[in-house]
Amino acid sequence: MDPAIFEFQTMMTTVLAGMAGRMIPAIQNVAYILMVIALLAGIYEAYAKGGDTRQLVATLFKYVVVAFIVGNWTTFFYDVMNGFNSIAQYIDNSYGGWDLAKSWAQQLANNWQGNGYNSIWQIITNGGAAIVNSLEIAIAYLIFPLAVQIFTLIYIFWGAVLFAMGPLVIAVAPSRLVNSIAKFYAQNLVVWNCWPIVYAIFACLISAVNGKDMTTSPFFATNVADAQTQVWIGLTSILYALCLLLIPVIAYFVLKGEFGGVAGALLGLVATVNQGARLASNVGGGMTRSTSSNQNQQGGLGSGPYRNLSTPPPNTPPRQTTI
Repeated sequence: MDPAIFEFQTMMTTVLAGMAGRMIPAIQNVAYILMVIALLAGIYEAYAKGGDTRQLVATLFKYVVVAFIVGNWTTFFYDVMNGFNSIAQYIDNSYGGWDLAKSWAQQLANNWQGNGYNSIWQIITNGGAAIVNSLEIAIAYLIFPLAVQIFTLIYIFWGAVLFAMGPLVIAVAPSRLVNSIAKFYAQNLVVWNCWPIVYAIFACLISAVNGKDMTTSPFFATNVADAQTQVWIGLTSILYALCLLLIPVIAYFVLKGEFGGVAGALLGLVATVNQGARLASNVGGGMTRSTSSNQNQQGGLGSGPYRNLSTPPPNTPPRQTTI
C-alpha cells in the first residue's frame, strides 16, 4: 500500500508506516475516550434544547461514523491519499508523466558534471566582473536542490502532524460545541492532499511550454542577451525553485477561496511603498524649508529673521492722544 507517485512522497510513506505501527494505536485508545465524552456532551446538548430528537439522532450517527474512521484510521488516511494522488497522476500523465523535481535535479547534475566547471572557468578568465556571474551560477545550482528538500520536509512534517492528530481531532465531532475543530482539520487535510495535484499541474505547465528539457527551455534562453548557457539554466532553476515553494501557499488560498489574501498582501506592499515615498518627500521638503529658514536668518538683524520695525506688531491697542 504505497500511495507515493512522486519522488518527494517516498519518504512520506516511510514515515507513515513507522507511525502506524507504534504511535497510532496509543493515539486511538485516547481517541476512544474522547469519543465517549463527545457523545455524552452531544446527548446533553440535545436534552438542553428541550429533547431535540433530530439533534440526538445526528449525534448518534456522527458517533458511529467517527468510531468507524478512528478504528480504521491508517486505512482511511491511506485511502484519502490514494484518491488525491490518483487525480494528480492522471493530470501528470496527460503530459508525459514526469516528476519535475527529480528530472530537473538530475539534468542539473549531469549538466554540471559535463559543462559546469568549464563554463565557470571561462567566465572567470574573462575578467573580474565575470566572477560575480560565476558565483550567481553556483548559487542558482544550489537553490533548486535546497528548495526541493525544503518542500519535501514541509510536506512530510505537515502530513505527519495531520496523520498523528487526526484521531484525536475527529473524536470530538459528535459534540456540536467543539466539532468546528474537526471541520477545520478536514479542510486542512484536503488542502495538504491537494499539494501533489498543484505539483502535477505545474509539471504539466512546464511540459506544455516545452520547458522540461534544458536544451529547449524557453524562459531565459532568448531573453538574456549575450548570456552563456549556464546563466539562463541557473535562472530557470531559480524560477522552478520559487514555484515549488509557492505550492503550499497556492493550495491554501485557491482551495479555500481566499483570493482576497493575495490581493491584500499586494495592496499592503503598495501601501508600504507609497508610505516610504511620502516619508522621503517629507524629509526632502523639511530639509528645503530648513535651508530657506537659515538663509532668512542670515539676512536679518542679529540671529532672527528680518522684520520691518516701523510696523507695529499685530493686536496692538491704539495709542491714546494726550492734550
